Amino acid sequence: MSMKKAVFYIVASEKDRAAMGITVARRAAEYKRFSDVKVILQGESEKLLLDESPGIRDNVDYLIKNHHIDSACKFIAEKLTITEPIIKRGVELQPAGERLAALVNDDYVPIVF
Repeated sequence: MSMKKAVFYIVASEKDRAAMGITVARRAAEYKRFSDVKVILQGESEKLLLDESPGIRDNVDYLIKNHHIDSACKFIAEKLTITEPIIKRGVELQPAGERLAALVNDDYVPIVF
């Protein structure tokens, strides 16, 4: 049986739930549970990219370093006025719906937090 590709679509506004999605995505990537792992952040969860809490920061750093974060939502980043800091972290800003559709159409299975 061939392995699937997964896209973690993190949209939770609650920090703990969104952080759990980041943790699960990191472990899925680190332990190669899927053939590829991508993460899209949309909404309040985008703030996790700038969070300095040790556990969150470690997971985000791992995902960025290993090219697993596909993007964060451009429109929400603009609304929250966090565009520049997200770009400085090395995360691309794209329309989240378009990125999600593109990955699903490329056979990624969505996992939503």
